[in-house]
Amino acid sequence: MRALILPLVFAGCASTPSRPEPASYPPPQSTLQRGMRNCPSALAGATTRVIDTEDGVDLEITATDPVVLRQIIELAIVHEHLGHPNGAEAAHTGMHGGSGSVGYCPVIHVGTTVTYRRRSDGAVIHVHALEPEAVSKMQKAITERVNMLATRSTLTAHRPDDT
Repeated sequence: MRALILPLVFAGCASTPSRPEPASYPPPQSTLQRGMRNCPSALAGATTRVIDTEDGVDLEITATDPVVLRQIIELAIVHEHLGHPNGAEAAHTGMHGGSGSVGYCPVIHVGTTVTYRRRSDGAVIHVHALEPEAVSKMQKAITERVNMLATRSTLTAHRPDDT
């Protein structure tokens, strides 16, 4: 009998990979400590358009200024390579720390994969929800963030030469 129970105990204790719960994406929030330094949508002169897709969102981020255009592409590359947020860090600093559930940037990393492709006038960043049931909530959160950035009433867009 003991031999039958022991494997069940170990199976119950086995660790499973933890995936951030994408059940809710809070509205944009933080103190903008770093001025959204990694966010291509926050660049002065950048325009962001949201296109809902079957599995997430395409963010078309464009600009007419060649300097801003270059910065959009550079930041799109950064987002593609960032991967999942570092949940071990508590603070949201705009530098990909914390859980990834707060912030202003429409490029959401929690519960997603992020890819990009270049365009002649910028980049398209695709945010793919890992869980199909999270797609509509993610789309809503990203749209809210883009709409808030468009008003720029409470935010200050940074320029490519800001550090």
